[in-house]
Amino acid sequence: MGFYLIKYIACFFFKKRRLKRGGLLLLTVLFTTISQAQNNRYLHLRPLDKDTAFLQKNTSYQTVFADSLSLVRQLENIIQQLHNQSYFEASFDSLIYRDSTVNAQLHIGQIYEWTSLRNGNVEDSFLSGSGFRERLYQGKPFRFVDIEKLKKKVVGQAENNGYPFASAHIDSIRFDGPKVEAKLFLEKGKLVFFDSLNKTGNVKISENYLRSYLGIKAGEPYSRKKVLQVRSRLKELPFLKEKNSTTVNFVDGKANVNLSLEKKKASRFDFLLGLLPSNGRPDKKLLVTGTFNVEMQNQFGLGERAFVSFESLRPETQQLEIALSYPFVLELPFGIDAKFNLYKRDSTYIDIIGDFGVQYLFEGGNYLKAFWKGISSNLISVDTNAIRQGRFPTLLDVKNRAFGLEANWQKLDYRSNPRQGWNILLRGSAGTRQVQRNQAILKVAESFYDTLPGKTFRFKLGATIDRYFPVMERSAVRASGRAGAIISEEGVFQNEQYRIGGNRLLRGFDEESIFATFFTVFTLEYRLLIGQNSYFYAFGDYAYTEDRRAGKALQADHPFGLGGGITFETGAGVFGISVAVGKTDAAPFDLRNPKIHFGYVSLF
Repeated sequence: MGFYLIKYIACFFFKKRRLKRGGLLLLTVLFTTISQAQNNRYLHLRPLDKDTAFLQKNTSYQTVFADSLSLVRQLENIIQQLHNQSYFEASFDSLIYRDSTVNAQLHIGQIYEWTSLRNGNVEDSFLSGSGFRERLYQGKPFRFVDIEKLKKKVVGQAENNGYPFASAHIDSIRFDGPKVEAKLFLEKGKLVFFDSLNKTGNVKISENYLRSYLGIKAGEPYSRKKVLQVRSRLKELPFLKEKNSTTVNFVDGKANVNLSLEKKKASRFDFLLGLLPSNGRPDKKLLVTGTFNVEMQNQFGLGERAFVSFESLRPETQQLEIALSYPFVLELPFGIDAKFNLYKRDSTYIDIIGDFGVQYLFEGGNYLKAFWKGISSNLISVDTNAIRQGRFPTLLDVKNRAFGLEANWQKLDYRSNPRQGWNILLRGSAGTRQVQRNQAILKVAESFYDTLPGKTFRFKLGATIDRYFPVMERSAVRASGRAGAIISEEGVFQNEQYRIGGNRLLRGFDEESIFATFFTVFTLEYRLLIGQNSYFYAFGDYAYTEDRRAGKALQADHPFGLGGGITFETGAGVFGISVAVGKTDAAPFDLRNPKIHFGYVSLF
C-alpha cells in the first residue's frame, strides 16, 4: 500500500514539473509520517509567482492537521481549486518536510482565457435556447465546468426538439500561450417524432385527453422534457396515477410512449351536519343545518367534472348549486365551465345565478379564466310599512351583470390532506347593477324609484391563499387568508353582500350570519396527523368585516373564532367532528352555545 500511495503523490504533485533535489527523500519521509500519524502537522505555503494575498483571496485552505493524510488531501484540494479557476499550470515545485511542518512552494502560472468560442455547426435556435453568445466567452476564464454546462444545455435543446441521441463536443482547439480558441459542434443524430401513446391499466381515460394534458401529440418532434414530466403531471391528476414508470421505444424515427396507469378514487359524496344552539329563538330548539355534495370526476373518460350541492344552512334557507367543467376542447389547451346557483333566503328574497367561463389550462390543473356572471335577486316579501314610514329598504330587486378574470395556482403534496404546498385563487370582475321595479313597492310609493339611479358600475375582488408547512414528522400547520370586496359608486343592498360565518368560512358563528361589503379572514390551524386522511386539529379564525349597506352607516367588526376537531378514516369513508365558539366586538365567547358539525366523505 505504501508504494501505491508514494506513486500517487508523485504523479499528482510533480507530473508537470521536474522533481527537485531531495524530492525522493521528502516522499519517503512523508509516507513514513502518514503511517505514523501521531502528532499535529503544519503547512507553510509559499507561492513562487504570486503574492500570498492572491492565494488567500482565491483559495481556501487549512494550515493545521491531525495527520499527514489530511495534509496531503489539502494540498490536492489547493491544486484543484486553482485548476477550477483556469490556472491549469498550478503545481508544487517542492515539498520540504522539517519536523512536523511541510514547506510547500507553489507555482501558480497564468490564467487561461478564451480568445473566442464560436459556433461550429449548431442551429441558431438551439444556441439561443441554451443562452450561448460568443461575446460571453471573449476574454473570460477557460473553465471545463463551463464547457460541460454549455454542452449539456445545447444537447438538452436538441433532445427537446426531436433529437434524442444528440451529442456535443468542442473541436478546432488552438492555444496561443494561455489564450484559447475553439468551436462548438453538435452531432444531432436521427430526427424522431412522437407516434403512439400506449396505456395499460384499469383507467377509463381518453387518449386525446392524455395527449393534450401531457403535450405528447403524434407527429410532433420528440421532447425528452415532456417525457420526464409525465410522472409529475400524472401525479397532479385527481383521478389516476402512474402504476409503473413510463417507458419509450424508438423505432424507425418514431417514439412510442408507454404509460402504466391505475385508477384513483376521486369522485365523492359528502355531507356536513351542523348543530346550532337556539340563540334566542322562541322555540328554543336546536337548529340542524346540512350540506350535501356529489362530485363526479372523469366518469366518461374525458377528464370532465360534474358537481351538485344542496345546502340548508338556516331556517327556511336553501341553496342548490350545479357546476360542470370540460377540459381541452377540440384538443386545445382551453376548457369551459358553467355554474348554476339557486339561493333562497328564508321568506325575503331568492337569487338566480349563472356563471360561464373559458379557461386557459396550465400544468397541474392551474388555469386562467375569463368569465361572465349574472345575478338576478328577486324579493319574495317587502316591508311596505318601512317604506310608508320613509325608511330606505335594505333589500331591493336587482340585476347584476359582470365580466371578470380568475386565476388559480396550486401545488400540494396531497390534495385530500396536504402537509406541504400552497393554493392561490384570485378573482376580479367589473360590471353593472340595475335596480328592478317591484310592484308591491310601487303600490305604496309610486315615486320611490324616481330618485334611484338606473345602472351603476361596480367591481368585485376576491382572493384565497392557503399555505401548508410540515412540522416535524407527523404535524402540519395551515395558514390561510381570504378576502372579498365590493366597490360600488352607490350603496350595496343586503341581498348583494357577502354572507360569511359558519363551517365553510369563519368557524364559531351561525351559518351566513354576517353580512359584509368587505371582509378578510385569517386562519391558523395546527394538525396532528394520525393517518393519511386522519388527524386532530385546533384552529383560530380572525376576521375584519365592514358593512356599508345602502341607507346605513358604516359598521365594522372583528369576529374571532376558536375550536378544534378530529377527522378519521374508516373502511366506510372519512368522518369528522368539530366544535367551535366565536366572539365579536359586541358579544364575548359563549362556551355554553358552541357550534358543532359532523361530516362524512365517501370516495369512489
